[in-house]
Amino acid sequence: MLSQLPERADPIRLCESDRQFEGVVKLHDLQRLGAFLASSEGEIRYSLLFTRDADRRRVIEGYVQGELQIVCQRCLGAMPLPIHSDWQLAVVTGFQQAEQLPEEYDPLLVEEDTIVLRDLIEDELILAVPSAARHEPDQCAVQLTDYQEEVEEETEAPEASDNPFAVLAQMKGKGSDVN
Repeated sequence: MLSQLPERADPIRLCESDRQFEGVVKLHDLQRLGAFLASSEGEIRYSLLFTRDADRRRVIEGYVQGELQIVCQRCLGAMPLPIHSDWQLAVVTGFQQAEQLPEEYDPLLVEEDTIVLRDLIEDELILAVPSAARHEPDQCAVQLTDYQEEVEEETEAPEASDNPFAVLAQMKGKGSDVN
């Protein structure tokens, strides 16, 4: 087991030699993930095991654990998001191989000799971030009851005199008298 994660590596060779990497990665080193974060302080624990399964498929078993500070889409404040994720990728070299994988594997299409190993960790973290993260209603700085009252007031039925098409209806009625 190695704690130093190489920048680039050949996943096929790593699977052939049953390599494992464990350690921590600093959040500020994950540039693509930064767009989702309220703060890039902190770190995430990871484990990557490159091996073969019972059917001799090249497999990467991954694990990430930690906490992200993401942006609440309701109040735009920081909110903690605990991360604990396990995944299994099967290393494939073509789409046909990917289509034949069992459901428990996600394909990792390898088109070059080497891949950036940190990207595997970052991809999993990005997938773990909800598309519209929000605090629980009782923990959010924005109270929904304030907005619900405003929406109810705005959606009350307008009076008949406020109808912008009333003038058109009158004009149509006058036009039919001409015929």
